[in-house]
Amino acid sequence: MNIIMIMSGGVGHRFGAEIPKQYTLLKGRPVIDYVIDVAQASEEGDRILVVMDPSCKEYSEKLMHDDLDFANSGKERLDSLQNGFNFIIENYPECEKIIILDAVAPFVTSELIDFYLRKLDDNDAVITCQKITGALGNYDFDPLDRDQFYMTQSPEAFRFKTLMPYFDPTFPSQELAWQLPRESKKFLYFGFPENLKLTYAYQKQYAEYMLDYYQKHKIQITEE
Repeated sequence: MNIIMIMSGGVGHRFGAEIPKQYTLLKGRPVIDYVIDVAQASEEGDRILVVMDPSCKEYSEKLMHDDLDFANSGKERLDSLQNGFNFIIENYPECEKIIILDAVAPFVTSELIDFYLRKLDDNDAVITCQKITGALGNYDFDPLDRDQFYMTQSPEAFRFKTLMPYFDPTFPSQELAWQLPRESKKFLYFGFPENLKLTYAYQKQYAEYMLDYYQKHKIQITEE
């Protein structure tokens, strides 16, 4: 069994909306609905688990009426992950693979979800990565080689039973893959530069424009 877990517990203070940004309207629909749509279209996913504040269900018809599983969000992201993992262990002990999506990243596609889940046949983890294109600085003004670093994002996917023995909700980084043993096999995927996580209000107008664009021009999956 493969689980698609959508993280929807954030408040989004920087976004400046009256409600959490994942429930604000993007072209007339809650942002999270776009993520649920592609999760439902996945061929490799078996169940969709939404980790969220249950009082927010009323913001989305899909959350209220579609066949979804729910776990309560926690104070911090790692607490929310812990709640989601506990739900899976209790309800789907046969879970083999998990992919974690963000409710505020509406450009993810069902093809990408399926690609990541299939990649877990030969890997312990699949991580979305972005190259650092600007100069990389630090407060000590030491010279750094940007080619030695990269940014990580969701989606991220794991062999569930491989991750669970090492998961620690007190870990100092939100990047789950670094909790795995160093020798575990990690596939770094740099082929999704279109990925956008809505953080600031100005990004909403860009997202609305690009949603129309990506409906006409499919995001291509590469092996890079």
